[in-house]
Amino acid sequence: MNTQEAFRIAPPPEKLNYDCISREWLDKYKNISYNSDVMNHYYGRKRAFTLAEVLITLGIIGVVAAMTIPTLIANYRVKQTVTQLKKINSTLQNTFTYTKLNDFAGANVKDWNINYTEFTNILAKNMKSSKVCGQSNIEDCFPNVNYKNLSGESNVLPLSSLQGGIVLNDGTLLGLVFNPNSSNANLSGDLGQIFVDINGIKAPNVLGRDVFSFMIRNDKLIARNTPTETNSAALGPQKYCSVSSGYGHNGLGCTAWVIYNENMDYLKCEGLNWHTKLHCD
Repeated sequence: MNTQEAFRIAPPPEKLNYDCISREWLDKYKNISYNSDVMNHYYGRKRAFTLAEVLITLGIIGVVAAMTIPTLIANYRVKQTVTQLKKINSTLQNTFTYTKLNDFAGANVKDWNINYTEFTNILAKNMKSSKVCGQSNIEDCFPNVNYKNLSGESNVLPLSSLQGGIVLNDGTLLGLVFNPNSSNANLSGDLGQIFVDINGIKAPNVLGRDVFSFMIRNDKLIARNTPTETNSAALGPQKYCSVSSGYGHNGLGCTAWVIYNENMDYLKCEGLNWHTKLHCD
């Protein structure tokens, strides 16, 4: 006989005889049931925070936020500036190299025999640009806003000094100065300069914060104030990149600092230099 057949013919179990349960056990069960109901009534309910507790918690959160959020925002802006400036540095370096090799067969800048208008148009042709401007309509590419230096002086970047302008597809503004036959070319080797506003006409429009500079040399393009250049090695960031400097174009010399050191600590402390102090303590 298998198991299923055994269950089929087996008699049903006898009805439980509750009379055999002792009175003592029933009383005990009633007490347990009552105590359980009491516990559920007082402790089983979800407790809410009082208004005072909520206000205190919100106050603590507000204090912590007030202490940390400004720092987080400042750090984010620094990283954003570093990323944007390194991107435009790469774009300018690639464009300069391409222009030199493809448009002038590798010749140095002094042998290009072009004027600033031609120089502007050639660079624009080799870049992803949305607008090109000459000296007469420079404001269409490089708006006449009140540019300040790191020390707070106003109107330190007169548009009258710009000979051409380019607006890139990402909104970056370029202001160009190209004088390959100037007397300055025989001194420091600078044949021109490219001013860069990495976020267009948006604030803060301050040299060393969102406006930077690249120097055109006979054989290359360099970020302004690199440690290997004679003028920057002698004067250092104290003159060209310091909130306390009295130099008119103070801030343009921060270009190389931001690219190579990937920080903007010159906004927070003094005494930075390329050899012994690259960060604030």
